[in-house]
Amino acid sequence: MSKAITKSKLQSVVADVAAGVIREAAVAGEATPGKAVAKARRVADAVVADPRIAAALEPVPRLQSQTLRGLLIAAGAPLVVALARLAGVELAEGDAVTAVSSLVSLVGAAYAWYGRETTTRPLGRS
Repeated sequence: MSKAITKSKLQSVVADVAAGVIREAAVAGEATPGKAVAKARRVADAVVADPRIAAALEPVPRLQSQTLRGLLIAAGAPLVVALARLAGVELAEGDAVTAVSSLVSLVGAAYAWYGRETTTRPLGRS
């Protein structure tokens, strides 16, 4: 099952949940504004808990985010080269190190872009 929330999936969940709450309210004969607001809140709670979309609302841990991992790779490649040189590690001078570092950065940027384009869940705090 896809974790992406699509328009049709959301419409289906809202329609199903709202129909159940409206049916329940009609049977009980409830029509006060306060009860209507309470029912609307129950609809919202039921929609976000529905298994058809609940998984897509669960945050992804930061280190499992493809976007953030791609950014770390992209930023890390030239940083590793610079830190290695500062630490006295002998690296080949010239275009080879720059080319490899640039290539790794481009791969990291592409991975970050792919992660952003395919994301279906919000980013979590952990």
